Amino acid sequence: MTGLARPLDTLAAGVLLLTVAVVATGGFTVRGLGIHRPEDLLVVLAAVVALRALVAPLALPGVRPTRAVAAGVAAYTLLMGFLVVSRHVALQTHALDLGYYVQVVWSIAHGHGAYVTLPPMHAWGDHFSPVLYLLAPLGRLTAGGGALVLAQMVVLCAGAVAVFAYAARRLGPAPDAARPAAALALLYLVNPSLHGINIRDIHPQAFAIASVVWAASAFDARRYGWSALALLLTLGGREDAAVAVVGFGLWLALARRRWALGVAVAAASVLVLLVDLAWVMPYFRGGPYPHLHRYRHLGGSVPEILVTLVARPWTWALDVLTLPKLVYLAAMLAPLGFLPLLAPRALAAALPGLAMNLLSVDPVLINYRAQYQSFVLPFLILAAVDGYARLREVSALAGGAGGGPRVSVAPSGGPRPLPSRLLTPTAVVAFGFFASTVLTARTVNDFMVTRWWPNDDRRAARALMREIPAGVAVSVNERLVPHLATRREVYVFPAGVETSRFILDRANEVAKTGPARFSVRRREGGWVLLRRND
Repeated sequence: MTGLARPLDTLAAGVLLLTVAVVATGGFTVRGLGIHRPEDLLVVLAAVVALRALVAPLALPGVRPTRAVAAGVAAYTLLMGFLVVSRHVALQTHALDLGYYVQVVWSIAHGHGAYVTLPPMHAWGDHFSPVLYLLAPLGRLTAGGGALVLAQMVVLCAGAVAVFAYAARRLGPAPDAARPAAALALLYLVNPSLHGINIRDIHPQAFAIASVVWAASAFDARRYGWSALALLLTLGGREDAAVAVVGFGLWLALARRRWALGVAVAAASVLVLLVDLAWVMPYFRGGPYPHLHRYRHLGGSVPEILVTLVARPWTWALDVLTLPKLVYLAAMLAPLGFLPLLAPRALAAALPGLAMNLLSVDPVLINYRAQYQSFVLPFLILAAVDGYARLREVSALAGGAGGGPRVSVAPSGGPRPLPSRLLTPTAVVAFGFFASTVLTARTVNDFMVTRWWPNDDRRAARALMREIPAGVAVSVNERLVPHLATRREVYVFPAGVETSRFILDRANEVAKTGPARFSVRRREGGWVLLRRND
């Protein structure tokens, strides 16, 4: 079969060049066949490379593990940084997923408190995210959505360093522990859930992905103060981030056998969650906590939901075992080579986050690329490292008493049988890279030149936005809010028309309501800018 290696190499090179061509041109048609989806080509490329690896071993470059991680972090920073900024510039970001936080950070930075007008409220009445105070300097230095999406990208990327530090310590002192640790750190960087979260504007709860892994790494290094600080930062991401810290308590109790400490951390986190939901947020909101509707079939409050989970399991058990939810679980585990299943004690720490998603009636929570995986992914990463360690131990035992790998041969004296080669630690990690590539392939679509290159429609919108003075109240199209949110009042049209000085939206949307006391200031393309007459 080695004779197939060269043709497969040639085919892989051809598919790669075709993928680059589609990204660079936006696609084309060949003999009536439209080629416009680079994600499909990336899946084909991954399949060809996987087949090539099965035919004959791939020669990997001999790079130091630390340099490999540094190169991965640099590549992630450049590629994902370009992607998140270009999406923002191309008006692909949203009012509630970015504009909301732009206004909160700007408001904090300028001494107005954590207030928003999307809709008008104190932000802590909607989501309690005090970690945003740490981003307040951005509201002064470089206001706008671009700075925030880059800040989130840096935080998520830093998680790779935490994975490397954790894995290197967990897999040592065995020889060459740094190499698999680097591979696992790179596996983190190509994870489809990480990519999906990173390009979905900004969500403070996503910071938990890196902070939880840092907390685990610091704990194993006996740097307990840093571990506690990382957990506090996790709690500051959002009120429900307490669920992630409950998971960390389970990790301490089960994976590290620190039972008393783990129970204390979990109990304290539950108490923090109850205080936030029962008193803190209602104080700022002037009403009850608004986000339990996803669990209305279990109860109307956290205590009621907990009682239902314990006392009436028949009311929710069947809802957890539906086919879409099983597919979701497979999509979360496959990019990690299903390694977490080999470390059930560590994997148990993911149960609180998984319960939030699996018990919900909202299908978006079981989207493996959504921000709702922020409390699941870090524990899957930790369990994957422990699972790799377990698989390596099993492989070493299978290799003989000396601990070295045993090369199995076929009865004819040929190479090691394929099934045994597919169960080695290296092969399992390689499968994780393959699954990650397939499941995150759609991300490459956002690099297509047609997604970010300025067109007439985007130029028209930007020209009209420049006509709006700084600081005045505006009611604008949802996609324009992130670019105009550095002010006291910004609304999604038609909200806020009564107090706004300017309106900017698609001409057909403005025509539907015909706001009174406004006159047309300027038209550009399909956009219209209105100014209040008085």
